[in-house]
Amino acid sequence: MPQYKKKSFPQEKLFSALWLRNYSLIIIGSLLVALGYNFFIMPHQLVPDGVFGFSIILNQLIHFPVGTIALCINIPLLAWGIKVLGGKFGIKTILSMVLGSVFIDGLTYFFGNPIITHDLLVSSMFGGATIGLGIGLVVYGGATTGGTDIIARILSKWLKVSLGQMFILVDGLVVLTSVLVFQDIELAPYCIIAILSISKTIDAVLIGIDAKRAALIISEKHEEIRDRILEMDRGGTYLKGEGLFYKTQKKIIFTALNRKELGLLEGFVKEIDAEAFIATLNTNDVYGNGFKPI
Repeated sequence: MPQYKKKSFPQEKLFSALWLRNYSLIIIGSLLVALGYNFFIMPHQLVPDGVFGFSIILNQLIHFPVGTIALCINIPLLAWGIKVLGGKFGIKTILSMVLGSVFIDGLTYFFGNPIITHDLLVSSMFGGATIGLGIGLVVYGGATTGGTDIIARILSKWLKVSLGQMFILVDGLVVLTSVLVFQDIELAPYCIIAILSISKTIDAVLIGIDAKRAALIISEKHEEIRDRILEMDRGGTYLKGEGLFYKTQKKIIFTALNRKELGLLEGFVKEIDAEAFIATLNTNDVYGNGFKPI
């Protein structure tokens, strides 16, 4: 699974509204991760990536609680990561690791691992979506995912290969190990589906729901378009460019909007100038005060 960085928030004060929100997100997210594993993943012996996935494999071998195994793996991983990478993982990451393990073992103790559905495809997709939603909330609350992400980062540093390649390698080894331990190769595709479901849901939580789109607009009627953008309570900036064919100076409007606003923008630009040029770009985040009124 790709590494997701902590979201940037203003400095939070103890017991402030921001502090309460972030810690609430971490608690709720950790609970959702546990629910996804307990009710969809573990009953079918599916093994997504990550420490919890590897803990499911070890549970089959040594019959220790999955959450306890995960915590025993995460603690030395965290210490190793701090020593090798020098990262300041913070109390929030430690809290999310502990809560995830406690919630998984607590739910197993009280409810066991009931089979909600016998359909492996449904379980892998719903389980992955629930886990992904939980991880997304944890990351949005300011914690990091930790776990096998730390291993991938360390190996990437040592072996001088890209971090993305190391994630694929680590995740692949976890799934391959599950096939060998459970001796059921038919589970592998469902494990991969769960991994993809987790990844896509995290993307939706972190960048997809309110994802920004950057727009570049070239038009002779740029002032009318500018006024309409300002009416949307959006800003932007002018860029100067030269046409390739006629080599005339052009004013290019550069702005950032969400999906709904982008649709409105495209509509009124075509209405104002049918010959206008519009290019849109995907952006993960928009920070700072660069988009002041044009």
